Amino acid sequence: MRQSQRFNPNEPPSKKVSSTRPTAAPARQVLLPATEFFVGRQPHDIEEKRIFLELARNLLPSTPVEDRRRISSLLAGHPEIPDDLQERLARDEDPETAAPALRKSPRLSVDLLASIAQNGPEISRQAIATRPSLRESIISVLCDHAEASVIAILLERDDITLSKTHQAKLCRRSEIIATLGLELAGQDALNPDGLMGQFLHLPAPLKKQAIAAAEMTSLVKQAQTPGGNMSQRPDKNRLRIQEALVQEALNQNRSRFADLLGQGLGLSRSTCDLLLRSDQGEGLTIALKALGLPEFQTTTILVRLLGDETQLSDLRGLLRMHRTLTHGAAEALVSQWLLHDQGVQKTNAHYSSQYQEAGGRKASAKPVFGRSKNADKKIRFTNSAEN
Repeated sequence: MRQSQRFNPNEPPSKKVSSTRPTAAPARQVLLPATEFFVGRQPHDIEEKRIFLELARNLLPSTPVEDRRRISSLLAGHPEIPDDLQERLARDEDPETAAPALRKSPRLSVDLLASIAQNGPEISRQAIATRPSLRESIISVLCDHAEASVIAILLERDDITLSKTHQAKLCRRSEIIATLGLELAGQDALNPDGLMGQFLHLPAPLKKQAIAAAEMTSLVKQAQTPGGNMSQRPDKNRLRIQEALVQEALNQNRSRFADLLGQGLGLSRSTCDLLLRSDQGEGLTIALKALGLPEFQTTTILVRLLGDETQLSDLRGLLRMHRTLTHGAAEALVSQWLLHDQGVQKTNAHYSSQYQEAGGRKASAKPVFGRSKNADKKIRFTNSAEN
């Protein structure tokens, strides 16, 4: 009777299975203790490794996250853990579970590390950055995608020296320069072009270095063109832009002012908008100097656009900078901003190489300042419409 009740032949087999199917509880009760036992004694024979691996494969997905974190911490770097289990842990959807494997497991594939370094999350990138050894290719991906906290880890490591390629990648990332500019400069990771191109994002102590680099670039150009700089000669279109900029500043029309600034220098609208921020007075002063505006017009523009949020002493400092900065240095700085805008340093290595070999000749070339025929037509059209 008891047997008939226990093994009811009329009961569907599926019901028998479902009534006795183990729940998620054994995952907590079995896998974590098994892991602790496995790492507590070694070496293991092939059969023991096979059994543990099979157990982990079956129970890991249903193991609670807090236990997975503990398991990952125990297994990270263990010499007898199969590669596929380490990769499974490194791919875990919980970043804190994945971190120990990413940090310590020596045999993770390069493809896996590169994929996580590219796509994140940032906790995983930080773990990768602290691995005992890093391939150049992984460092390169981190330089492209990681945030400042990860780059700071790389800079602090004595066993890692950023290559010129890595430095160039970081020099193109404004958010990294703004946060870690001093650290990069301390390791000579900012070249002169990088300093000039990132001037608008540099910490204050580095801006003087960028201006010095621009002055040196200007001197080299002058030495290579003893006949003088033709771009400084009076030009009707440039004079029109100068007058229009003053008028729009007087009208407090910042949007139209940014448009004209972009026409005159060839800079993107986002950069021109950035130049009109109250904390970018030095950048705006450099841009006006590059356009050839005299001091009295520059004074009018700075007072009208920045006067409400800038102290008088700071305005005087900007005008002093306008007087001492050479026209050639201003052009060198703005030309590097343009290169940064267009991504020329990344997509056109030949052009960048020519610029360096010529000692900065490209810094003052007319096309850098939007002097194409189309740009001239646009300027004429604008002024004729206003008249």
